[in-house]
Amino acid sequence: MEDNNFISSSEEKDGVKDTIPSFFRALQLDQKSLDERVTTIGGSDINILASGEDEAIRNLYIQKRDGINNDLSGVWPVLMGIITEELNTEWTAWKNDIDIVDRQRVIRGKKHPFMRCTLDGVVRKYKKKSAAVYDAKFTLGRPLRDETWADVIPRLIHKYTPQLHWNAYLVSEADGVPVDYGILSIVRAGNEPSFHEIPIDKGYQEELIKQASFFMNSLKIGLEPAIKIEAEAPTPVEERVPYDMDFHKNSAKWKSWADLWRQTQGAAETFKKAEAEIKKLVPKDAAEATGGGIKVKVAKNNSKKIEIL
Repeated sequence: MEDNNFISSSEEKDGVKDTIPSFFRALQLDQKSLDERVTTIGGSDINILASGEDEAIRNLYIQKRDGINNDLSGVWPVLMGIITEELNTEWTAWKNDIDIVDRQRVIRGKKHPFMRCTLDGVVRKYKKKSAAVYDAKFTLGRPLRDETWADVIPRLIHKYTPQLHWNAYLVSEADGVPVDYGILSIVRAGNEPSFHEIPIDKGYQEELIKQASFFMNSLKIGLEPAIKIEAEAPTPVEERVPYDMDFHKNSAKWKSWADLWRQTQGAAETFKKAEAEIKKLVPKDAAEATGGGIKVKVAKNNSKKIEIL
């Protein structure tokens, strides 16, 4: 009796037949998705570009240039990520009382067509505020050379932070909603998922898009790019620590600006109140209003701007 789980697909490689059971083949992406990955930058790609690792970036360049679709259906850590993703997601939703939607939704960029992502999920009203993108990861959890066991999760958070920013941009663009957080849920070996919240930094997003655009333009002209992400990735919430700036290396600058802030705080609050009251007094049919040494211009959308005469 033939076991359908092991009806295989065979390929010839270097004169040797490479047989992968159909169970694993079924976990592969469809051909359209594989083709799109060659011509776009996805979440995994932006992680590579942001890593600064020359060899990894060069390999990515060659894959995109030569149209290589790597077959990952026989790579154990990748398979573990696929198999554990649904369990990871359901557990995270349950334990954190959040609703994770838009699972496996594919988004292509509007402003930047080379941008693409496949979402693990979205939380629509995270903390009852804006949306958050969600990503599930699996790791065998072994430390690298010169690492301790405690270093593994912080390294992975840093590694996947670019992908969260990439996906957050695409969700925000596609749905017209702010996405202020990324959520990373990491399964480490047999442990239950660990939950990590990363604030989305728009400046960092812009830097990622800038470098990805440079990479794609380099592909067009056939020139290997030198990628360097200038902006620093935001620190995850759980890694942030309090600082006493009186004992920091920038204590003198801090004190100078702190003194100025305290001296002008009252004036700033008075300024805001005066501005609001002046705008309220502008007649509804006014194109502009002048007097008292100031002018208020009224735009077509009724917004008001105050200028000194």
